[in-house]
Amino acid sequence: MVEVAVEESGDRLIVRLDPKGPIEVDDLTGSFAALARIYERHYRTGGEPPPKLYITKLESGSIIAEIAPFVYLLGAMIQAMDSSLIVGEFAKRLAKGIKAFSGSESIPDQEKAEIRSDAADIREFVRPLAGREGASLGLKHARFTREEGETRTVAEYVFDEAEINRATINIENIMDSTDEKSLPLQITSIKQLNEVMLFFDQASRSPGKEKGRTGDRGIIPDVSDKALPVYFRKSANNLKDQMVKGDINPLTDTAFVVDVVVQQPHGEPKAYLITDVHEVIPIDPPD
Repeated sequence: MVEVAVEESGDRLIVRLDPKGPIEVDDLTGSFAALARIYERHYRTGGEPPPKLYITKLESGSIIAEIAPFVYLLGAMIQAMDSSLIVGEFAKRLAKGIKAFSGSESIPDQEKAEIRSDAADIREFVRPLAGREGASLGLKHARFTREEGETRTVAEYVFDEAEINRATINIENIMDSTDEKSLPLQITSIKQLNEVMLFFDQASRSPGKEKGRTGDRGIIPDVSDKALPVYFRKSANNLKDQMVKGDINPLTDTAFVVDVVVQQPHGEPKAYLITDVHEVIPIDPPD
């Protein structure tokens, strides 16, 4: 076994993923792989390859990772000389992209192409958090000093559940667009609702969709009395199966308590994205 000593001083990007529950391994590895791809585009200069990103520390609870750029020099792994600039600018780029797609920050025209190039990977980066009640994401540029043994926060960005969900949905809408110039961004307003009642107006036995055309439609009285398209967030628990597969008829004698993201462009509800199913409630038929 070869042990590599990592210097404890220098600049780090501290990523905190707080999903308020378990994360699928595939989603977590996909998240960090997407982070690496964004970094490679950020550093791309047409010259030498960028210093590789390394996780120097990983904590449990929330997923907290310290990440730093290192290079090999004469057989030793050392932090890149310009690590402060690399970490600072990379953290800024990540935060700017999430803010743009969540609609919380406007982007100058000259930066739109760069932000658009990150869209798919930002979606993968935040996937473990999307649709999770109370989820949050933290990005921190931290500076560790060996002499004082202290950590100083240079910059910090925090995104809550609503911002993460807005960014995810807007990216999906933009990725579906055939207009490559639809840059930040045709933002769709969304609203997160927790533990509300949903009734199916129509539902098939086929797998649920996250986007595209769907035959599933439902009514959430707290939002609208109209039946709107119903989509389902990807989940290991297969949300749609919980709702439509069983002995009871999901169309006539069942109500569902769900967490949902309401897509409402121009303030009018247009579609529902189910992110969790809390309860399936049989309804007694009228006498």
